[in-house]
Amino acid sequence: MSFSSATTTLVTNPRLRLLNALRAGSKPITTFLGLPSFRTAQIVAQTDLDVVHLLISAKGIIIDCEHGHISDDAMHNATAAIAAVGVSPLVRIRMTHSDLIKRALDAGAHGLVVPQINTAADAEAVVAHTKFPPQGLRGQGSAFPAIAHGIDMSSYMKQANETIITCLQIETKAGLDNVDAICAVPGVGKDKIFNSLNLCTYSVSADYIT
Repeated sequence: MSFSSATTTLVTNPRLRLLNALRAGSKPITTFLGLPSFRTAQIVAQTDLDVVHLLISAKGIIIDCEHGHISDDAMHNATAAIAAVGVSPLVRIRMTHSDLIKRALDAGAHGLVVPQINTAADAEAVVAHTKFPPQGLRGQGSAFPAIAHGIDMSSYMKQANETIITCLQIETKAGLDNVDAICAVPGVGKDKIFNSLNLCTYSVSADYIT
């Protein structure tokens, strides 16, 4: 299936700060948020970055639910706080489970960072759960994402499939071996592979890359 995604969409929304920066060809700064505090999220979001990844500040901030001290409740609060000041909240979920994807997007995340993607099938499953039918399997049951995107729910339902940013982390040799197939999955692309790897060094075992 071929469809518009965050890198090809013609949808415009000034609230989607990270997406707009990427589409403009810039190299936006993003940071991580790893501590569970509404006020901390606000402070980090106002440091003029591009994404909020709950550990530092940016045009986007990545709320780190994988390695950070972030509960479901704290993730909801941080997402709202970050979006409210015009920064893009992304959520790094713990695993590829569909319920974690749903919770992050229902909180209003502008995008996801998903760890441990090893095969094209892994990538396909993630993309499917980030998109509403007919392109995917995502359910609708929350008004919060529309609030975080600064639009009404009807518009959100129409636009989200094209504007949600999904970044995939390749962390193992298997993932590296399958990187071309992973990048070929509709809705992914080479620009959405999370580049946090030192490809020359193995850690933990010969199967893991740091």
